[in-house]
Amino acid sequence: MEGTWGDTMNYLAIDIGGSAIKSAIVDADGNILEKNSHPTPLTNFDDFMAVLYQVVEWGESRSLLKGIAVSQPCATDTDTAEALSEGALIYIKNTNPARLLGEKYGYPYAAENDGNCAALGELWVGGAKDARNVALVVCGSGIGGAVIIDRKIIPGHRRFAGEFGFFITGFELDGTPVNWSANGSTLALVKDYAKRSGKNADKLNGKLVFEAADRGDEVATLCVTRFFKNFAYGLHNLQHVYDPELILIGGAVSNRHDFIEKIEAQFDILYQQLFGFMSRPTIQRCEKGADANLIGAVYHLLQK
Repeated sequence: MEGTWGDTMNYLAIDIGGSAIKSAIVDADGNILEKNSHPTPLTNFDDFMAVLYQVVEWGESRSLLKGIAVSQPCATDTDTAEALSEGALIYIKNTNPARLLGEKYGYPYAAENDGNCAALGELWVGGAKDARNVALVVCGSGIGGAVIIDRKIIPGHRRFAGEFGFFITGFELDGTPVNWSANGSTLALVKDYAKRSGKNADKLNGKLVFEAADRGDEVATLCVTRFFKNFAYGLHNLQHVYDPELILIGGAVSNRHDFIEKIEAQFDILYQQLFGFMSRPTIQRCEKGADANLIGAVYHLLQK
């Protein structure tokens, strides 16, 4: 939707990512009315904040605002909105972008980790709106996500709950442990294909590897099969931590038409190999996709 909405008051949602800062005008029912995007400055906090100031001024030009809601790619103190780790940005640790924006422009503000925001968006108006105990898994350059119990985000003692990428899901020949991010993420798929094919990983991405497999490239097909096997192993491990009724999967790779089908096929193989009763995961794609972070950030603000 383009344009302004007269006297209607909405929320400005900001999703800070490693490559882009996405923003949206979101109403009180979780509907996105208009979106915008800027490249993320990678090295300088002052330049980063200058972009965020532009985002707020864009929001004010589009709608009357009731508050600013931020999704940020790092561990976050949900009470103060402070960034507690570097995450995807080397300069964000121990800063508080949401507070700086709220105080400068006079708005209520809140911030939450991006994986938790995605989960909150799905809880509010997405695939988890009718569920109570859910895990959300985001697959990209690594594996992250969120733990939801009784429709509440569980941050954990050190705010590391949902960092599923640290699951040990394999071992190198020399016995070195390999975590889920290192063998089950989209980046892991790219690196595996580059190593086996001799191609330059810097010129590849997950989409290209999948397309090569679709064309019958034997090396790409092997790598894609390994990717789905490792991803299924990670989901199996997660299911048996707290037995959620549903696991939602996000990230660009989850939009592939056969993504769920391929994982289910690996579950079939896995559960034929294992003995005893198992709790087979129920998996779905995130309904709100890349918008879940924006929507969930607003939901977090509304809860505060």
